[in-house]
Amino acid sequence: MQKELKQYLNGPFLKENQILFRDYQKNIVNSCKNKNSLVVLPTGLGKTIIGIMLISNSLKKYSKAKIIILAPTRPLVSQHKASCEKFLDVDLEEITSFTGKIPPEKRILSFISSRIIISTPQVIKNDLIRGRYDLKQVSLLIFDEAHKTKGNYAYNFISEEYVNKCTDPLILGLTASPGKDYERIQQICNNLFIENIVFKNYQDKDVKDFIYDIDTFINLIDLPIKLREISAIWYNLFEKYLRFFVNYKLIAPNKPYYSKLDFLGISRDLTLSLHFENENGLEMSEEEYLECLYYRSPKIIDIVKENRLDIPSVYSYCSSCISILHAKDLLETQNITLFKSFINRIKYKASKDILSAKRIVNSEHFNHINSVIESEDQANLSHPKLEKIISIIKEEFEEFNNKKILIFTQYREMAEFLKNLLKIEFKEQFIIEKFIGQATKIDDNGFPQRLQIEIMEKFRNGLINILIATSVAEEGLDIPNVDAIIFFEPVPSEIRLIQRRGRTGRYAPGRCYILVTEETVDVPFYIVSRRKERSMNLVLSDPEQLVLMKRLERKKIEFPQQKEICLESQIIKNFKERKELEQKYLANRSIENIITQLDDFCNSEEYKNLKNCGITFYSDLLKFDEPVLREKIIKLKSKKIKQSDKQKIYLNKHVKSLINLVKIYSMNGSLDYKKFQELARDEDIIDNKFKVHFNQACFLGYLKKLDNQVQFVMDYD
Repeated sequence: MQKELKQYLNGPFLKENQILFRDYQKNIVNSCKNKNSLVVLPTGLGKTIIGIMLISNSLKKYSKAKIIILAPTRPLVSQHKASCEKFLDVDLEEITSFTGKIPPEKRILSFISSRIIISTPQVIKNDLIRGRYDLKQVSLLIFDEAHKTKGNYAYNFISEEYVNKCTDPLILGLTASPGKDYERIQQICNNLFIENIVFKNYQDKDVKDFIYDIDTFINLIDLPIKLREISAIWYNLFEKYLRFFVNYKLIAPNKPYYSKLDFLGISRDLTLSLHFENENGLEMSEEEYLECLYYRSPKIIDIVKENRLDIPSVYSYCSSCISILHAKDLLETQNITLFKSFINRIKYKASKDILSAKRIVNSEHFNHINSVIESEDQANLSHPKLEKIISIIKEEFEEFNNKKILIFTQYREMAEFLKNLLKIEFKEQFIIEKFIGQATKIDDNGFPQRLQIEIMEKFRNGLINILIATSVAEEGLDIPNVDAIIFFEPVPSEIRLIQRRGRTGRYAPGRCYILVTEETVDVPFYIVSRRKERSMNLVLSDPEQLVLMKRLERKKIEFPQQKEICLESQIIKNFKERKELEQKYLANRSIENIITQLDDFCNSEEYKNLKNCGITFYSDLLKFDEPVLREKIIKLKSKKIKQSDKQKIYLNKHVKSLINLVKIYSMNGSLDYKKFQELARDEDIIDNKFKVHFNQACFLGYLKKLDNQVQFVMDYD
């Protein structure tokens, strides 16, 4: 039970009586004021408020400094901007948000005039690379959803740039779930230069009074006999193709469970090994190469060579197995409609002569299942999860008088299906909407971020009763007063489990329903996510095992006086002129001339004046030595040439296949012509089909034939 909160937290740059006082939040801020900190706080305990309070401290410390808040998506950027405007006593014109849709010259002006900048990380990264501004006068940098700080994500670049450029850097990483184990959490700490970790959970004494209980109900679902029969026949087809891998010792026999990851791992290992063994392959050490492999002892490539296996066949069988296992999961954990849609896609691929799909479609198993599905009444093949979800919704509205429910599902097609199903079931009783991410494919009707923000606002204000969402609603978005969450299926990630579950129990006791189909992939997914969550909590409860950054040396940020204030029109004019000059240089000048022009420009008074205004357009190039600079300019010149082409060339899939064959199997960029024909024959590219598509690949400049050798010239985009 949450205790009454009558005391407000007020202070410099905070609007009066807007933030309810919570002692643990104040303690967290005090521990983060002078150290780069990672704050791990369950959803609903006020990570945003901690950020606001730290902003208040930073503004007090450096009145002339800037503060940057980074968030992974535009809806989150919009939400952070609204929070800053609500809680901070700062001129609204000094709070701005950046997106890629805002022209660069306007971002430069906004950065100069703003005190608080909220942005997606890629925009800031691109601006920093191009020298449009720097982070020297940034007193606080907040990384929301800090668990994304891994791999090549823009957070990594920005944090390093900030620590290297600012004399008094202060980083705040915020997340509800940093990762499943020591290695992942350590990686985040390294990438964000973390000196201090703060971890709170719902059991902590200073937190208990501010949270509500979340009751979790695991609803076990039995699969009907009809679906079990179809699944058994479908899996028997998988076992038929599995023999290929078992017979050649590519995969262990009698494993208790085979997953798509097994075959994705084989495909990935083959691709990685072929690139690594090529002289022009990946730039990595042998140790890094071995670390990246899914199967390390023995390596897949060694087994393939020992058995003299045809590599395209291995790829093809992997693809078949992945498709079958994916379809099986759809059948057992989603609904027959998704299964039918997927096998229709397999039929389409087979009609396009894709061997992995033809292999499935031409099987007796496929024909039998297809005939059963077409002849059977669809009501008899409906998944029992549908009936259960309707039952839960009725119970929520009738017994708990709940007016707002959030349903999570893995697939966009399922979100649309559930939306239509529930609209029919509840007619005009409730307003039901789906919430999905942006379009990721040409034929994918996603939701633009403007529409996402609009739908979330309606749900927040009670204009939508039931929201059916994919993973886009898992992170960060403020969804208050959701008393019930329904998982249509479990997720195998502790991060996603925590994020989804945390959407409820914020302002009242909450309920979380997880639908688990017995003896399916649902079961291990749920077990894995819970195990990962426990492992994460163990690491965070004993942070001494993590190696944190030693206390950084910090010096007071200096704010040099500008000799001359540039007019906005002058900045924009100079920016546009520089871009036009850059294009002119790239199109018409030699590399030597470009380098000379850059040198002359660097030493000019105009350059110095522009630097004083925060405008530099070539600083990213000036850092490099001449060989690297030449390489960069060549890429830019070729990019401009490509952009000037009025007509885009679309390649036939057989042309792409031939290019890939030469690319993968060539030695020193060349492949024996007869060997090339044999490889093409394995892909069913023979006779006239081979001649036509090979000639096209040569005509377009991707391949070249010299004597009895085929040379790889360039890759297609």
